[in-house]
Amino acid sequence: MAGCIFAAFIFGCQKTAELEQPSDSLDSAAPSVLMKRPNILLIVADDLGYADLGVFGSEIPTPNIDALVKNGMLLTNFYANMACSPTRAMLMSGTDSHLAGLGVMNPPQNPAQIGQPGYEAYLNFRVASMANLLKDAGYRTYMAGKWHLGETVETGPRARGFEKSFISIDGAAHLGGLSWDGPGLAPYRDGEDLVTVGDDFYTTRFYTNRMIEYIEADRGDGQPFFAYLAYTAPHWPLQAPRASIEKFKGWYDDGYEALYQRRFSRMKELGFVPEDAEGLPPVEGQPAWQELTEERQRIEARKMEIYAAMVSDLDAYIGELITYLKSIGAFDNTFIFFMSDNGPEDKRRDLNNPAIAEWVAACCDNSYDNLGDADSYVMYGPNWARASSVAFYRAKSTGFEGGIHVPAFAHHPTLVEGGVRNDRFATVMDILPTFLDFAETDHPGAAYRGRSILPMKGKSLAATLKAPEKTVHDEAAYVGWELYGHRALRQGDWKIVWDAAKGDDAAWELYNIADDPQEQNNLSGNERERLNAMISLWETYREENGLKP
Repeated sequence: MAGCIFAAFIFGCQKTAELEQPSDSLDSAAPSVLMKRPNILLIVADDLGYADLGVFGSEIPTPNIDALVKNGMLLTNFYANMACSPTRAMLMSGTDSHLAGLGVMNPPQNPAQIGQPGYEAYLNFRVASMANLLKDAGYRTYMAGKWHLGETVETGPRARGFEKSFISIDGAAHLGGLSWDGPGLAPYRDGEDLVTVGDDFYTTRFYTNRMIEYIEADRGDGQPFFAYLAYTAPHWPLQAPRASIEKFKGWYDDGYEALYQRRFSRMKELGFVPEDAEGLPPVEGQPAWQELTEERQRIEARKMEIYAAMVSDLDAYIGELITYLKSIGAFDNTFIFFMSDNGPEDKRRDLNNPAIAEWVAACCDNSYDNLGDADSYVMYGPNWARASSVAFYRAKSTGFEGGIHVPAFAHHPTLVEGGVRNDRFATVMDILPTFLDFAETDHPGAAYRGRSILPMKGKSLAATLKAPEKTVHDEAAYVGWELYGHRALRQGDWKIVWDAAKGDDAAWELYNIADDPQEQNNLSGNERERLNAMISLWETYREENGLKP
């Protein structure tokens, strides 16, 4: 079997809206196309860690995902952005989040960013949307799940090319209708209608069933479909049906250090971690498991049980969708791409964010017996997050590998070489050009529907998915990241990171990712010439992508 089988972590391959903005919601005369081109199924998990899937060595059973990976291609060197909406902007546009409108996740407070292009806090109209382009190419376009790219109808999925959609506008709790940030009920959009949901609502189940309904309604019309399934699991607050949680009772009673070591050892066995790697140190300032009281241990273990249930349910409902596609004869002509939007969440926003903490105190019962229910609200914190990343340092909202290096795979019987690990460097910006290749259509270039637009920065993965020895990005290519002061840039095996959490002590750190995938050996003092070259490249990135300031 050709392709990348063993080595990982290398740069190669070895065996509030402005309503005057234009809208893209106009119905275009999409051609009727015989269904020879593949259907496209895009699945995005939310805050899923690199080590949370069975295929990466997790104890959480994910047999449906594992089966897709076994017959597909695992992308072990795939990068998203540091957080939810910037990744989704890059995904939908094929370009940098600072160009596509998500240089910040919320309307900016920094005077230098207010009113500036790229800081609209919604997917702006300087880019053409993935759904619009695929719809123009003759695809049916459906979405169910988390949008997080604009709160109004004018900046919602319908305005950007989705014919049918049911969305959480910016994320939500998982069971019932309560808002994740309060007060009151979470807002959803069914098409263009603002709605709320009932007590029997479970996001992972509902989004899957709604997507099946969309596909079934148009089945037989001769057009391929593009289905975007943007799950909110396993994003906080941690909630799952009681029966799902009970499957994992007792699994994590020996604590987060023990879980880290089990997963770390298993990832070594599977070749995802170098044999000589020593593992990451415990999270600074956090108590060891044995320092916790028995009651505290019981509560902490329960949180991980809920998290595991959410991941397991994610897999189960993906399995239901796959079963449906097989039942209608569509599976063999459906290209599937799966990814997480960023690394695991290590913050305790339920405690440290005053607005959320106030809402949690008002809405929820976090007694042990109620944990995981619709009126509970907890997060699992930095110690379990460390075990979710395992191979990588830090977590979501940072430029370290644990924040941006995410699980991803592709599956198709003929378009993807099966049973292969591909270690070629790739990013979320590469997904749109890949889909356009499979749809046999082109990006419009500099103009779309009477307005100027930006080109894509990503490159198609089509060739390397078929022949893993083929490169996607050459050694001169580079990718940058920035969000709320956290920064990173990678070129080849080299990467610089600016850790904004260090405040006045922050400085550029330099790592060789091939030699040090866990970013434990800062070479900034030893490789001054390389560091200065990377900083110069960062300044080029900053200028090209309009970062402010």
